[in-house]
Amino acid sequence: MVYRAINIAKSLYTHFWHSTPKKLIMQDLLKPPAHVQLMKQLDRAAFAKTIEVPLLKARNIKLSSVIPIVKPFLLKLRKFKSIRPSESGEVRIYLNPLLVGSWGDFPNETRASLETLSLNHSNFTVESFTLQYEHYSVEAILQAVLPKEQEGCSSFTTVGHIVHVNLREHLMPYKDIIGEVLYDNVPNCKSVVNKTNMIDNTYRNFQMEILKGDSNMQTEVKANNCRFQFDFASVYWNSRLGTEHERIVKALKPHSVLFDVFAGVGPFSIPAAKKKCTVFANDLNPQSFKWLVHNKKLNKIPEDLFNEYNMDGRDFIKTVFKENFPRFSGKHPVYVTMNLPALAVEFLEAFVGLYSLEEETQEFEPVTLYVYCFAKGEDPEKITRNLIESCLRVKNVGIQTKITELFKVRTVSSMKEMMRVTLSLDRDILTGVAESKRKLQDELGIKEDVKRLCRSGKHGEEQEEAEQRLQSGGSQEFKNEGQSQASKE
Repeated sequence: MVYRAINIAKSLYTHFWHSTPKKLIMQDLLKPPAHVQLMKQLDRAAFAKTIEVPLLKARNIKLSSVIPIVKPFLLKLRKFKSIRPSESGEVRIYLNPLLVGSWGDFPNETRASLETLSLNHSNFTVESFTLQYEHYSVEAILQAVLPKEQEGCSSFTTVGHIVHVNLREHLMPYKDIIGEVLYDNVPNCKSVVNKTNMIDNTYRNFQMEILKGDSNMQTEVKANNCRFQFDFASVYWNSRLGTEHERIVKALKPHSVLFDVFAGVGPFSIPAAKKKCTVFANDLNPQSFKWLVHNKKLNKIPEDLFNEYNMDGRDFIKTVFKENFPRFSGKHPVYVTMNLPALAVEFLEAFVGLYSLEEETQEFEPVTLYVYCFAKGEDPEKITRNLIESCLRVKNVGIQTKITELFKVRTVSSMKEMMRVTLSLDRDILTGVAESKRKLQDELGIKEDVKRLCRSGKHGEEQEEAEQRLQSGGSQEFKNEGQSQASKE
């Protein structure tokens, strides 16, 4: 009966909204009042709005029998109880005015079911009700306040007690009210921050402005059955990557070996070690390294499973990976993660010719390598393949044959994807010969230009041009397609 009532409610809703006059009148009924648009300082009282709401009043009824029948029609608002018993024995059941305007608006079957419980048109009434600020969702409030002709504040992320937004320039005049609304309405929020510049790709952190709340940026996040504590102002953490972290950790078999080149505070490394994998985790940022070690202890990771390093990624590959990989090859599955999307592909060259043929005393088993990058353009897979091929050149080796999977991790913005490339890092690469050291000398200059711009935090056309040159690998023909490698958020 419940499912049938829900279907009836959906049919009624569809019929109701196909009535154009009613739609024009009613579509804004449960939204904030129009006069709050372009408000820059939050005035909660200004959101008050009185509407007519239908309800059922009854005494001495069995709620467990009534609720399944009326549930599809209930008025659902934040911080509002649609069913309100009173001490006098009267029960008030508030209904959605977009679905029900009179007793006759109930479908025949619903009315019949209610009448068997002694509820009829005499129990139906309409009364005034005042919607308040706390009744609206965050989305509804911000949509009502911000300019309608421009993109609004469509998303935010939570990092422990911190709510993090990336406000575009046209929203800066509204930053105070955005901070207030998020602070009021996001559960457990104690701070709202806005990123004020691009991520510094040296240490993967960024400058931020506190819009509302506490200036304490030390927080805790629970993910993949682990606890992570860190200072959000000095390290990189992206809650939107939680599912990707989980995917990779699930792919690791117990007793595998993981070399995490850009480990951060440990979102790959810590869960992997808890899965009984042997981990070699590295990060150049001293603060990330500090919290990586802290999180190892916090999650009670055995010392013999976890080895941490504070090195440049290229040095980590040429020393730690080179020294330790032969010990495990052929005995345990070996994996490498390289999660620095703006620059990670540049470090792939460090694996080329890592071992000489004389050093190869055993047949190397292929390593599964996960490298992340950004692809900006209409064909992210083609862009990604070209990017890998331009950065990983091995003489007489077709690198495309080493790519086993391309995966879209998430959409960063319009025409910009974060991609994961799975490579088979085998003997051909590890004992290969780098092809012409980037083939064209000027490409080295291109890479340095991009690094310099990323680290300086510059924006605009100058950076975009350099990024396009990086994405194209120096190929004018590819550059002209307008495809670019974007810097990490």
